Amino acid sequence: MGLVTPENGTVLVPFMGSGSTGMAALNRGRDLIGIERDEEYSETAVRRLRDAL
Repeated sequence: MGLVTPENGTVLVPFMGSGSTGMAALNRGRDLIGIERDEEYSETAVRRLRDAL
């Protein structure tokens, strides 16, 4: 199905995991709000997203 967010929209990812959906959102020019309670996954996602930016 993919992302269904209008251009210049914001994607909410309530279960961020390692950041794959967040990467897709950023690659498509969307703003991102990511939530992850597991510290290890959170650190991985933050690292991936920072490297991509």
